[in-house]
Amino acid sequence: MMFISLKNSCVVLLAVLLFSSCKKSENPSVKPAFGYGDISYFAKASGTGIKATAMKTNSILSDQVDVDWASASIYIEKLSFVGKSNNQIDTTISVERKIDLFSADALAGIIQLPAGSYQDVKVKLFLRKSPKSDLAFYLKGTFLNTYGQQDSLLVASSYPFEVNLSLADITINTSDKYKAVFSFDLDKGLTGISTAALQTARSHGSYNPTNYVIWKGGSQDVPFYDQVVANWQNVASVTITKE
Repeated sequence: MMFISLKNSCVVLLAVLLFSSCKKSENPSVKPAFGYGDISYFAKASGTGIKATAMKTNSILSDQVDVDWASASIYIEKLSFVGKSNNQIDTTISVERKIDLFSADALAGIIQLPAGSYQDVKVKLFLRKSPKSDLAFYLKGTFLNTYGQQDSLLVASSYPFEVNLSLADITINTSDKYKAVFSFDLDKGLTGISTAALQTARSHGSYNPTNYVIWKGGSQDVPFYDQVVANWQNVASVTITKE
């Protein structure tokens, strides 16, 4: 009888140990095998013409109009990430914010992406006119006309459109922090438009300085507008770095 009792005690003890082990594995404090990385995203302007201290005299005879940009803003409705991985990225983030591209690293927001390595990452920016009348983009600057005199330029749009970007392969680690920078090379916005051609754009005033305008807010045909919008596919770029 003593032998049987000892055997039963061993069985009971083994059952208790197994039950305790199962309870520990169900502890909610145990971290899952996956996680997220935080990405702070910013927008900024780049380009040789930005806030120059003096006008560039070579713009007079240049095949490419050379603008000194004084201000630049965009209104980002949303952005999307799509990438291939075991954890597929396919997410859209609402931004709904006007961004001053001349602000030092203007914070647009913070997003979280699932941890993993991603290839063939595609990013889309959706720009549009805001409910508060901020335009999809609004750029102002000055340039030297073909007579060597300084004129003004406004380039803007209230029409919505998309900017498609490609991103190098990225790896997102759990709990790490990253920085995504959207750079806008404003010099590329007028690619293919010469100084002489720009002076055929819509203008206000026949006095100096003349204010030239490339802006579309309705169905009217606007000289150079389609070319500017097409150029925007090369204006923006994005990089992601670990902080």
